[in-house]
Amino acid sequence: MVRVSDWSETSRIATLFTREHGKLRALAKGGRRLRSPFESSLDLLNHDRMVLIRKNSGGLHLLTEASQLGRFQGLARDYQALNGAYLVAELLGDWTEENDPHPVVFDAALGCLRDLDSGSWNPRDRVVVFELALLVDLGYRPEFGGCVGCGKKAEKGPAAFAFGSGGLVCRECRRDQRGWRELPEACWKLARDLVAALEAGRDGRTEFSEAAESARREVRPWLGEYLSWIRGRRPRLMGWQEE
Repeated sequence: MVRVSDWSETSRIATLFTREHGKLRALAKGGRRLRSPFESSLDLLNHDRMVLIRKNSGGLHLLTEASQLGRFQGLARDYQALNGAYLVAELLGDWTEENDPHPVVFDAALGCLRDLDSGSWNPRDRVVVFELALLVDLGYRPEFGGCVGCGKKAEKGPAAFAFGSGGLVCRECRRDQRGWRELPEACWKLARDLVAALEAGRDGRTEFSEAAESARREVRPWLGEYLSWIRGRRPRLMGWQEE
């Protein structure tokens, strides 16, 4: 569940992110009643099993049954983890289209929420891994093999990442870019290794957790800028991650 809004005095609209069907918007009749047929399954960030009557002609689907599979109660005890979970929900709601399934993103989001709930990770670091998984699966894979302008192989040392081109650029090619950020070598190599791990079917947690703290801290603002550039606006909770 990535978004919930009131529809009437007794009903709600739930925005769901499902593994098989992608993002769906459904009407939960009676969802606001004290004795709701959905109990507490309509809460934000719940992991639920739901039964829908799907509308093929557009409009809201009809939610008929719901039961909880996971509630992530540990988030309520950790403000940082809760912010991370809210950012995951925001990205799922804003970056995906209705009826467009992305099972890899679903699994990445669920794994991220479970780790945030358990407190086993620094929340800011854990959300970075999810964000990169989202970008790779949606077709915004950042390129680190060499200059995306002229093809020159990436050299040692700091390198510029061009947001509009989605990859590293050499000193000559960066002059033609409207927006770029210089990344320390440890930063862009960490991002490169993390993307490679994700494409190889690994979740990337090992690569990121074993990296130096300084490199992890550099990745956060770069990734925030890249996400904002692609979307054309800054995610509301992105400032929390860059603190």
